[in-house]
Amino acid sequence: MKRLISTDQKLNSLKYLALIPLFLVACKKEPEVKDTKVDTITTIEKPVDSLSAIEKTERESNQKIITVDASKMPIRLNLEITNPNDQIILKLENVDQPKIKGYVKTESPMNVRINQIRMPDNTFDGPFGGTIDYETKQKGEYWLIFAKNNMADGEPVGKFFVKIE
Repeated sequence: MKRLISTDQKLNSLKYLALIPLFLVACKKEPEVKDTKVDTITTIEKPVDSLSAIEKTERESNQKIITVDASKMPIRLNLEITNPNDQIILKLENVDQPKIKGYVKTESPMNVRINQIRMPDNTFDGPFGGTIDYETKQKGEYWLIFAKNNMADGEPVGKFFVKIE
């Protein structure tokens, strides 16, 4: 004999089946919400070629002229010579210290040096090499001229780092 299930029993079974999803939803854990503090300070990155404050950059024929405030020493710059006959002139305004010390460091072997220094009275001294240790007898604006060494071999184009103190 077949066993017949009554309508009441079917309804009870359906009620229990309907309760299963409710139990699953009720047992589900919500992830904990943690209070996190967000830093509201934003940083502004400096341009790639500069680690010091450049006041002005100009271009005249084969010369790139970069003006910086020497009162904010040390000055650190990433520079690049793109043409063999180019020069970079670093104008140091407001020099008020007894000495200028500096050096050039290249990324790869490169023919570049500190060719000359121009004093506030428009006189020049040089040539120098990859380093300079110069007594500043006058206050004012000094120029450091970076270019290739005509007495040396090597590639005169590329990137280099300059530090002046």
